[in-house]
Amino acid sequence: MSSPMKAVLRGVLPLALAVVVGGCAGAAPAAPPPTSNLTSPAPSAAATTQRDDAGAVTIEAAWRGASTGAVFDLALDTHSVDLDALDLADATLRNDRGDVLDAEPWQAPKGGHHREGTLTFAGDAAGFFAGARWFELVLVGLGDTPQRVLRWTPVP
Repeated sequence: MSSPMKAVLRGVLPLALAVVVGGCAGAAPAAPPPTSNLTSPAPSAAATTQRDDAGAVTIEAAWRGASTGAVFDLALDTHSVDLDALDLADATLRNDRGDVLDAEPWQAPKGGHHREGTLTFAGDAAGFFAGARWFELVLVGLGDTPQRVLRWTPVP
């Protein structure tokens, strides 16, 4: 290697090292990897929307919470079934103790293949939810699936 080339390398190499070391020294420490907190409680059932994609009709159901009773906001979506004829009067709510609440007529405007509305259950909602480990919304007669079940686990 020629003498001028050695001189350039002697000048560039220390400069390159200074940039690398200086850049690393000023860099923020890497964040620790995320950890799983298995002891944290599950999200509140009121904040959870359940979804069921089985069959020809997609269902999204959001429970409004025990303070509002047994009230659910439902959204149904399909490309093959006319949903206007549905009233969901056969829907039930059941819990781990065997308690069952029956649905009132579904309050939802007609929409063909897309319908959204409120489904309310008659009965003692406070007693139904009190101490329940889980509860299920059971819907029948939606498209090609005889029964759809959506489950929530309330947080005490």
